[in-house]
Amino acid sequence: MSKEFGRAASGVVTKAELDQRIAAQPKPRAELHLTPNGWEVQAVNTEQFKAYRDRIHHLRERLNTAHDTLRDDRAKALVRGRAKQEFDRGR
Repeated sequence: MSKEFGRAASGVVTKAELDQRIAAQPKPRAELHLTPNGWEVQAVNTEQFKAYRDRIHHLRERLNTAHDTLRDDRAKALVRGRAKQEFDRGR
């Protein structure tokens, strides 16, 4: 199964989900205890945040595409309606 198919099959994309994901995104915070540093910790943190970033990017991309399609379809419908109206007047 391709990665694009998995994204397409992920269900309906809504602005509410995008807002919820952005609000729930984990934020780095200062901690009072010592934590190990190094490439292993960075790799784990990168994997954790990557899922959030990927989903937010996917949601924004889908919503922008839907918005553009809706705007374009509306413009085409207006032009089609005007053309039909002009044709009907000429009869």
